Amino acid sequence: MKKIGLIMACVLLSMGIKAQESFPQYPSPVDIPVYLSATFAELRNNSFHAGVDIKTQGVEGKNVYAVADGYVSRIGVSPYGYGNVIYITHNDGYTSVYAHLQRFNKEIAKYVKDYQYRNKAFAASIFLSKETFPIKAGDFIGYSGNTGGSGGPHVHYELRHTKSEKPVNPLYFGLPVKDDVKPNIKGLAVYPVDDTSTVEGKDQPLYFKDKDFVHANGRIAFGINTDDQVGSSTNKNGPYTYELYLDDVLRFKVECDSFSYSEPKYVNSLIDYQRYKEKGNRYVRTEVDPFNKLSMYVKKNGVVRVQEGDTVNVCFKIGDYAGNISSASFKLVGTKPVTIEKEMISRSSYFVKADGSLNSEITIEDFQVELEKGTLFKDSWIKTSLTDPKGCCSRCYGFGKETQAVFKLFKVRIKPREKWANNPKLYIAYFDGSGKVSSLGGKMMADGYVETTTRSLGQYALKIDSISPVVKILNFKENDTITSSNTLKVKITDDMTGIDSYNMYANDAWLLGQYDAKNDLLYYEVDSHLKAGENNLKIVVKDAVGNTTTKKVKLYKK
Repeated sequence: MKKIGLIMACVLLSMGIKAQESFPQYPSPVDIPVYLSATFAELRNNSFHAGVDIKTQGVEGKNVYAVADGYVSRIGVSPYGYGNVIYITHNDGYTSVYAHLQRFNKEIAKYVKDYQYRNKAFAASIFLSKETFPIKAGDFIGYSGNTGGSGGPHVHYELRHTKSEKPVNPLYFGLPVKDDVKPNIKGLAVYPVDDTSTVEGKDQPLYFKDKDFVHANGRIAFGINTDDQVGSSTNKNGPYTYELYLDDVLRFKVECDSFSYSEPKYVNSLIDYQRYKEKGNRYVRTEVDPFNKLSMYVKKNGVVRVQEGDTVNVCFKIGDYAGNISSASFKLVGTKPVTIEKEMISRSSYFVKADGSLNSEITIEDFQVELEKGTLFKDSWIKTSLTDPKGCCSRCYGFGKETQAVFKLFKVRIKPREKWANNPKLYIAYFDGSGKVSSLGGKMMADGYVETTTRSLGQYALKIDSISPVVKILNFKENDTITSSNTLKVKITDDMTGIDSYNMYANDAWLLGQYDAKNDLLYYEVDSHLKAGENNLKIVVKDAVGNTTTKKVKLYKK
């Protein structure tokens, strides 16, 4: 009996959750034809896409409807991420999510606005009881939009297990999508896995589009770069399954069915991260790093050992949800071992164990790094360096390369030179491979170090931000007369540590200034909070180290 149970468990694992669960079938959340601009678990920067993106004919303002009975359990407003978003908890164990909305329906919009004024904040995360907004299937909840981190008008539609909050592929729930187009295979890769392995006589990966034979020796892994077009939609999306067959045996499989919100950063281990950082394209790798716990792996035996005289038939099969499949094949031919002269490991390099047992804390002069267990996906050599660039308040410390993938946030601490000790405007600057500088923020600690957390290996130094944000009024001026049909617009920017807070006031009373971060726009839709007659408008914008810009304008309201 135990043996039969084990076999059944393995069968279910290989079939994925689609075969294990019975999913309710929902109508579309929009009343226009469904075309997708993004698919579930599509590979993104530092994440997997948690839903599908439904195109809205290139415009905002399309009606969005609840797909099943339930209640509004959460409402979000943010200049980033999901923007204006509604979460509806249903009676069948699932929660639907509708993100990047332009506006909520009137009842929800009034509730949110009252909440924002009570809390004197634009951004909001509101959790609701069952009684506040009960919902029936087909109820109108808002309008499609482009808010938050959206790159164009669409509806981000997501479905989750209510209890675990794990997103599930929305196509399981009957979303009507026509698709007769096969995935597109754009490139293949073959990787030497360890120091004694070679591909075509070298210890470097081989990238190619079409080959009949690849010569190798030792432990070898593979990679594939692909996308998928869903029906007549021209967007380049992600496929549903990635499969690797070696001599007709399925050895590796990823199925884009479900994942938890603790998993998105695993994408940087799933892909060839160095290739992505250097070339911008994503190759899914069949080697699974020891600390990659991604649940979408169905099979994880994607490494083969090849010796002189061996021949291995290698075949990738890439499928979309509709069952369209593309394949790419070649033969891996074993050759004689090749001795490669390795670059000597410098004394400035540290061997860091991913389990935290070795070099989890490193100090170099006035620079400290602390890494938790599982920060790295695998044991790695990390090279360090010291330089003295101009315009910095410390030495510049190098710790690894930006092409090395990291899972967890790790701590970076730098002590400033005595001249700048305890300066409140200090921040930790990050220098990427091209020399571009960005802010990692940072907080001055009691021991004199500036401390922050990051997932980016590379170059770090302390700099000072003494420049206040720029506030530029766009569509009104001193002594203008306005009406309730006006929207007052202000451009706010900060090119150092970034915008930290933004507030608008009329006669010293807080106004709801809405922030569109991707367009650097702060705007106020004139309402009853601006009284008739003379008003003194004040705009206060602060950056991450406290530099503040204030603009004052006198306006008259009819």
